[in-house]
Amino acid sequence: MSARRPARPLAEPLRALLRSPVTGDPLTWAGPHLLTDGTTLWPCPDGIPYLRTGRDGLRARAVDALRAGEVDRALALLLCDRKDDTVPPADPAAALAAATGATTAAAAMAGLGYGGLAPYFLHRWCQPTYLSGLALLDAHAPTGSTLFEIACGAGHFLRTWTERSGPAIGSDLVFSHLWIARTFCAPDSDLVCFDADGPFPLADGAAGAALSHDSFHYFRDKRHVLAELLRVSGTGPVLLGHVHDAGHANFSPGLPLTADGYRELLAPDHCYDDEALTEAALRGRTVVPADRGRPQGAAALAFVRRATGAPGTPGRLTAPLPGRPLRVNPLLTDDGPRWPDEQFAREFADGWPYLRELSRPPRATVAAARAGRAGSDPDVDRAARRRALVDLPESWL
Repeated sequence: MSARRPARPLAEPLRALLRSPVTGDPLTWAGPHLLTDGTTLWPCPDGIPYLRTGRDGLRARAVDALRAGEVDRALALLLCDRKDDTVPPADPAAALAAATGATTAAAAMAGLGYGGLAPYFLHRWCQPTYLSGLALLDAHAPTGSTLFEIACGAGHFLRTWTERSGPAIGSDLVFSHLWIARTFCAPDSDLVCFDADGPFPLADGAAGAALSHDSFHYFRDKRHVLAELLRVSGTGPVLLGHVHDAGHANFSPGLPLTADGYRELLAPDHCYDDEALTEAALRGRTVVPADRGRPQGAAALAFVRRATGAPGTPGRLTAPLPGRPLRVNPLLTDDGPRWPDEQFAREFADGWPYLRELSRPPRATVAAARAGRAGSDPDVDRAARRRALVDLPESWL
């Protein structure tokens, strides 16, 4: 018997915005968990449309399973899919077990064979690159607008946005990332799986702002991705955060441009040193664009197109949510932080004192945090800003 929690169906407002990645035609219902453009059937288990192209065999097998009423089997097939064929697929039996029985995000990631990716997702809440993304959104994404995020991963930014600001649409190349987001992290977000190399299967102006964070340097055709982000966000801003600079060493550098190359391509209204955004989040300060749009010595940058004005007042997204119970950072022991692996330590902790010097808050502060005193207890708020206390989804670890 399936132990899987009830799936959220595809929301009709999102369905109305979906377009075929092949024909560009609107997608309509062809049956339970199935969409069609009039020619091709597309699977949509758990309310997550699978619109990847170049995966015809997998798509057909998932469609066959759904037409036979075998929703869990279709879901397991899609959960085995990876970003490309260089990554071995998940074990089908383990994927089915994760889909029907995993009770935490950590258990689901283990069952899906996430390996070294799991620590990145599970502990993203305290990483410098997560804080810089929050600061960028805080400064330039209009409150209440629909946020579209490309390469949203497990939905960390989507969770914060939907809880504090407005609706969100998240996309990713990997279906299982979106399923983790739907099941454990950002259940109120709309989600769609597709490849950014092709047409974005969304109507013009589907959102009011667009975000690409820690992803733009990976895209092969950056001009195409930029054009699609501008199209999908209507007249709203496009935010490109933590973009690797080819002139500097970076972990997992991707296919970066130089700082000048980005400026020529993007013609941004604002440019930031990504580390300065992290510092702004840690200190609760307003972010300050780089002088003349040229950060000096920045290994990663952030850019804003169609900025609606000066950077906004900080705290909407970077401060702890008032009244939300907080937990001690699971990376903390009584003897200080313990990193999940050496790569995590090198990539995220080594250059940042707030992580290297992380310590367990006093018992009274921990008790106040658990009691929901965020926003009213200065000690709780300070510990939350430096990520000794974190706001984790339920059933995360």
